[in-house]
Amino acid sequence: MSDLSIVETGAQPPTNSASTFASSDMFFKIYDESMTMVREAADYLELEGVIERQQLSQKLGIVYACESMRLTTRLMQVSAWLLAMRAVRQGELKGGEIAERGFRLGAREVCVGGPVRGAGLLPVRLINLLEASKRLYERVARLDKLLFDDNTGRLPAHNAVVTQLSRIELAFKI
Repeated sequence: MSDLSIVETGAQPPTNSASTFASSDMFFKIYDESMTMVREAADYLELEGVIERQQLSQKLGIVYACESMRLTTRLMQVSAWLLAMRAVRQGELKGGEIAERGFRLGAREVCVGGPVRGAGLLPVRLINLLEASKRLYERVARLDKLLFDDNTGRLPAHNAVVTQLSRIELAFKI
C-alpha cells in the first residue's frame, strides 16, 4: 500500500519505530536545536557567565552553581539521547536496544524539578537558558515515553494522536 493510498483511504499507517523517528525531519530539527543550545550554554558558562557569577553574593553564587549544573545535566541528558537516536539512524543500534542498554532519557528529578530558592535573582541570560533547556528536555521526555514505554522501540499503535500525526506526515511526503 503506497503512502498516498493510506492517506486517501484512511487506512491505518504502519506503526512507526525509533528508526523511523531517527530518520525524520523532527529528529533533525530537535538534534540541531539541542546542539545549538549546548554551544550557547557552553559559551555563556565559560565567558559571560563567569563574569556574572563573580558579581553575585556568596549565597547567590551557590544558587548559580546549582542551577548551572541543572542546565548542563539537562543538556547532557538530551544530547546523549539524541546521539543514541542518531546511532539508530546510522544502524549502529536498534530502536529496542536503547531501552535495553540504558540509553533512555534520565535524571528526571533533577531536570524537571523546581528551581532552587533564589533562582529568580540569577542573571537573565542564565534564566533564559534554564527555561529553554527545560522545554527541550520535556519535549524529548515526551518522545522518549512515546517511543519506548512499551520497550519495543515502536510507537504504540493504539495512540490516536500518533495515528493522525503519521497520516499528516505521510500526506506531506507525497
